[in-house]
Amino acid sequence: MRRESLLGVGFALCLLVGGLRAQPFDYPTASPSTTWSNTDAALRHHVAYTDGSVARAALLRLNPARFGPSFAFGFFCTNHRGGAGAPCANFLLGVAVVYCNSGAGITAVTTGIPQVVWSANRATPVGEGATAEFTADGDLVLKSPGGAVLWSAGAAGRGVAGMSINSDGNLVLFDGSNRTVWQSFDHPTDTLVVGQSLKQGARLTANTSFDNWSEGRIYLTVADDGLAAYVDAKPPQRYYVLGYSKNAGAYAAYTNGSFTVLDRPGGQQLNMIQLPNVAAGTVQYMRLEYDGHLRLYEWRSVGMKWEPVGDVLHPYPDDCAYPTVCGAYGVCTDMQCSCPDAANFRAVDFRRPNRGCVPTAAAPVTCRSRRAHRLVSLRDMAYFNSHDTSMRTLERVSEVACKKACLDDCACMAAQFVYGFDPNDGFCYLQSEVLSMETMQPEIFHYNSTMHIKTTATRDSRALGSPPAAATPLPTSLYSGSSSLAPSATRDLRS
Repeated sequence: MRRESLLGVGFALCLLVGGLRAQPFDYPTASPSTTWSNTDAALRHHVAYTDGSVARAALLRLNPARFGPSFAFGFFCTNHRGGAGAPCANFLLGVAVVYCNSGAGITAVTTGIPQVVWSANRATPVGEGATAEFTADGDLVLKSPGGAVLWSAGAAGRGVAGMSINSDGNLVLFDGSNRTVWQSFDHPTDTLVVGQSLKQGARLTANTSFDNWSEGRIYLTVADDGLAAYVDAKPPQRYYVLGYSKNAGAYAAYTNGSFTVLDRPGGQQLNMIQLPNVAAGTVQYMRLEYDGHLRLYEWRSVGMKWEPVGDVLHPYPDDCAYPTVCGAYGVCTDMQCSCPDAANFRAVDFRRPNRGCVPTAAAPVTCRSRRAHRLVSLRDMAYFNSHDTSMRTLERVSEVACKKACLDDCACMAAQFVYGFDPNDGFCYLQSEVLSMETMQPEIFHYNSTMHIKTTATRDSRALGSPPAAATPLPTSLYSGSSSLAPSATRDLRS
């Protein structure tokens, strides 16, 4: 790395956790043209952690206290599964929170693992020898070891004069008048930090899994009438919404102590989720994770570790309403997972009930004749999808008509039938895909709900359904997370 290109030098000593004994400066800015190579030799301020993770800092912004959690831009490998001693092969170019010490040589290499809060290449991690180039024409470009361009900020020719990692974690390309030309805050991945906003049309998109950084199916977005979380399906299935009066300029701002939807910058509050305040001298962030939870994390100096401090979303009625809590076709009952009907479904993995279920019929459901399919009926069963985001809705119909509508529709994989007192006067919600379901008690919710699941017909099964089957929960507890920090998002349960 060209040290002569680093600007804005500070005077505190800093160590990335477990790293070089003395790095006498922070180095938060760079000028065109600068190139950083993803190697220990090129990035002298590098760290290998006890779990095998690696951090290689290209830019570093110390926090005002000059030690503790700070923001760095560089190459990070943080979901390493090979353990210490095995080489790290998958690096993200991004921004991460790293733990810095003002001079001590002993630091927390076991608990200070960098927390990546933005990345340029989540779907295409790079290996040793990849390069990040701040080009002469003002662009920021990531290249593979072979020189192929994998990502670009798209800022070439826009008068960029410098680059900075700010104290709030925002990576900024700025012009000669110090105006922002490009910033990472406008391109969120799965994480928001305090001071960052989620603008209308932008998304937080969860990882596919713990080990797979690529974009998954779960996302959080701001619309003109609600902050909402979805599973990407056809159409998208919504499992949470924080509603407000329709406003074309609505956006969500993550501030100290709240996640607030405003009608415009500095404008009127439309709705708000209260959060724990950020402790002095530390960093807090929220991450949308592959299980659908938007979790809040904070660095705790006592114990020197990251801890979850809240669960931001609160789907109705409880945590069983998360879309993948029990996997596809799985049933959630008091946070226990099971398959809905042993005669028609089997577990994907009997040792892990939360992996979901599959129909036992050998042939998959396809767009063939109506006679090729039947419906398995599950009484007192609900579905997480908000009714107004169902594939199709039929109002004031009978249960028989609801079931027929699903059987007659090639794209329908399930029908939820909801009624109050008269089963001939209910609401039918057709679904294009079946993810996790949840048991419900009509005497508590004051409505009845039955899920009719489409499967392949067997020789002796009936075309319009099978006898009702009750779900029997397995004795395996899954997750018990706190969700008391946000108000309930009420679904439209019309009876």
